[in-house]
Order: sequence, then C-alpha cells, then structure tokens
Amino acid sequence: MISAFWRRWLLPFSALPLLPATLFNLFAGREVALLGCLLGIFLPLLATWLMRRGRKGDAARAAVAMGAAAAIVAALGAGAGPIAAVLLGLGAWGGTSLLYHEIREAPAPAEPPPPPGPRPLDDARARLARIGDVAADFPRLRLLPVAAAIAAVLDEFERRPERLAEAKRFLAVNLDGLERIAARLAAGAEPPPGLPALLAEMEDAATGLRTRLREEESAALAVQVKVLGDRLRGEGYG
Repeated sequence: MISAFWRRWLLPFSALPLLPATLFNLFAGREVALLGCLLGIFLPLLATWLMRRGRKGDAARAAVAMGAAAAIVAALGAGAGPIAAVLLGLGAWGGTSLLYHEIREAPAPAEPPPPPGPRPLDDARARLARIGDVAADFPRLRLLPVAAAIAAVLDEFERRPERLAEAKRFLAVNLDGLERIAARLAAGAEPPPGLPALLAEMEDAATGLRTRLREEESAALAVQVKVLGDRLRGEGYG
C-alpha cells in the first residue's frame, strides 16, 4: 500500500508530461493548446496544495481540480472532442477520489469571534485617561484621586446596565466638570484658591456614591437570602 504522504506527491508528477508539450506549443505559436497545457500544470499543483492543507473537503476539491485538468488538457491541449474530454475528466476525478478517500482531513478552522463592541462607558473612560495625562503635570492638585474615584464609580455602573441613566447624570456633573477644570489648567490657567476644596468635595461625592451603590446591592442580596430562606422553609425543605 502507498502511504498517504507519497500519494500526495503523485498529483504534481501527473503534470510532468505536459512540460515538453508546453514548450512545443509555446514555440509553435499554438495559443489554445498552450493554454490547455498551462492549466493542466496549474490545476494538479492546486490539488497538491489542497491535499497538503488537509482540511475537511479538500480531498473532494482536489479530485475536482484533477478532473478539470484532465478535461481541459484533452479539450484544449490535445484537441479531443467534448465527449472524450468529459470522459477523461470523469475518469481523473473518480481515480483521484478513490486514491484519497481514506486520507484524514482536519476540520475547518472555526470562525474567529467578532470583536467586542464598544461598551456604553468606554467614552467616559477615554476622557478620564486624557484627564490623567493633564493631572500628571499638576501633582499638587488632587486631579488623579478624583479621576480614580470616578473610574471606580464607572466600574460599579458597568455591573448594573439597568442604571446607565443614573450613570449619565453622574457623569454630566462630575466628569464634565473635572474635564473642564483639566482643560483650563492645560491651557495655562492658575488654580484658584477654592479648587482644592472643590476637588476634595468631588472625590468625596464619587466615593460616597460608590459606597451607596454597594450598600444597595448588599441590601438587595440580604432580601433575596431572606425570601429564599422563607420559601425553603415554607415548602418543607428547610
């Protein structure tokens, strides 16, 4: 028995007899026959590449390529009639199918997952990153702690998509205000005396909101635990 490895190399060798015919038709100016010879060389090489790739369905595709090569060479290169070309093509297709039907094929690669779409608060995070770049030039001001507190609140809101409307109201006040402050500072403005107190107030407000959101979730979990416990006891499982 011929191994699968050697059977794959039988396909390109089938095109070797066409090499001298290709040169003859080239110098003789027989363009139609030359086209048939070129296709008769290309298609077995394509079939060889398909067999070496070895994905599911490649053996059938290689058989079709070999059948097409035989039919084209017979019709164009040898000038045979359509019936003879079809018969030779069917014979090459059938022979190739029988020769390679036992070769294992790898499954086709899975489609890559689509890239994740933008999240509702991605724009706010990008704005916070730009504020952080400005804050690095003003280490004495508490711009970075305020931005970090706002980012922590965004994390809480992202876990609760049903509260995005509240998140937008929070951002409209805190993030917009912090962004305007950073833009003025970047433009060369001198920090006014009341700015540190305002930044501290904004940080406290963001921290307090995050704490309130977590307390609400903890309270909701406690209610669910009590309801589930009462139901289990009511059903006789407790």
